[in-house]
Amino acid sequence: MSDTPEVLPADPEPTEPAPLEPPPSRRPRLVAPLVLVGIILLGLLAGAVAYLFTQEPPAGVDPDRVAALESRVGALQQRLDALEKRPAPAPLPVPDLRPLEARITALEQSPPPARPPPAPPAPDLTPLQSRIDALQQRTADLARLQSAALALANGQPLGAWPGAPPALEKFANEKPPTEAELRREFAAAARRAAAASRPQAANGSLGQRMWAEIASLVTVRAGDRVVVGAPASVVLDAARERVEAGDLAGAVAALVALDPAAAAVMADWKARVQSLLDARAALAKLAQG
Repeated sequence: MSDTPEVLPADPEPTEPAPLEPPPSRRPRLVAPLVLVGIILLGLLAGAVAYLFTQEPPAGVDPDRVAALESRVGALQQRLDALEKRPAPAPLPVPDLRPLEARITALEQSPPPARPPPAPPAPDLTPLQSRIDALQQRTADLARLQSAALALANGQPLGAWPGAPPALEKFANEKPPTEAELRREFAAAARRAAAASRPQAANGSLGQRMWAEIASLVTVRAGDRVVVGAPASVVLDAARERVEAGDLAGAVAALVALDPAAAAVMADWKARVQSLLDARAALAKLAQG
């Protein structure tokens, strides 16, 4: 057996009972057990060191090393004291869930939302669509009428027009006479009609022939009656006044009183005027719709 005294482990010093655990909180629950384990370990280490101090240091033990251990034990003791003095963490306040529970209960007890009223049946748009179609057709017809009236005034063909009246269909591809043209043509036609209206005495006596020649040169009137000259001159003058005033319909009406010879000469001019008047009347009737 060796003479070196055997170092027996010191009995662990009694430790203070662990403090009561704080009430449960939301912090991690491992903090209190870890602190308790650290306190026990430090107590055991301190007891072992105290035991060593009461015994003779064995041969070969370095005093400096022992002093270093003492210093470390002192530091650990200070840390242990600090841990023991640290106040227990305060528990977090428990949130008040009563308002939330009340809201949930109110929602559960509230009646279900009312069903929306049924949608009304779709309106019948057929009459409205018919009116729209009629208005569109009327707009197209008015545009065509306006174009035809402009062409008629300028003496241009009116173009093909389905369902057009005969007075307009006549000028679909043919140029209609203009009012300016008819005014210019009237003077020449009136001179020819007046010449045709004068009495012819080529087979009469010398005096009759001389009188006929004088009548062809001059016209003598007594009111509306022609004493010397062409009988149609009064009617032609009345028609001329209406033509110059732009009253073509009045001029045509005045020419009805012409004698047969003068009327035959004015027939072509009269027909052209009447065709223009008929076309204007057809356009006006269509515009009134």
